[in-house]
Amino acid sequence: MHSATANFTVSGIGNEISDYLDDTFFFVSAATSITNPKDGAGGMLGSAEAKTGYSVWTGLQMPSVMSEDGRWGVEYNKGSAYWRSITYAEDTNIGSKIAARGDAYEVYFTEPLVDDILTLQVRYTYIDYKYTGSNGFFGSATGTPRTIDSLSSGNPMNPSDASNNVDTAQDIRFYLRYRY
Repeated sequence: MHSATANFTVSGIGNEISDYLDDTFFFVSAATSITNPKDGAGGMLGSAEAKTGYSVWTGLQMPSVMSEDGRWGVEYNKGSAYWRSITYAEDTNIGSKIAARGDAYEVYFTEPLVDDILTLQVRYTYIDYKYTGSNGFFGSATGTPRTIDSLSSGNPMNPSDASNNVDTAQDIRFYLRYRY
């Protein structure tokens, strides 16, 4: 597999228009993944042919109007049918939003309670999967993208077809983090 990522970040989008905009950050990241299966080895992502996927991740982080040091953030991710990320170490029950083959939305608030030693965060993530295999591995079938809309629990070939795949997922997280 081959992959490439390009990032662009603007730290302070206000250019001295206002303190609020001067302390606001914007970022966009684009990535691609290209499989290169070995002949006769069973394929990758359900195909013996090379497949290209892409992902776009963009976000905005701004100061809080409710507290002096808090920050709000909003982020959006989009992954194509053959997108394959390298983010398997996710710490949520819904999997990595970066690995989603579909659309992911996230909003969060972070508040330092004691400098950068003790931090509070509330985060909401919503993922709308468009294709199967978002958090699968490279086996010949586990990463095969199929549209979520095409799955049916009435499929006579595989009656558990729809029950083995997720259409949407949500995660609400609250944490207190201690850094030493």
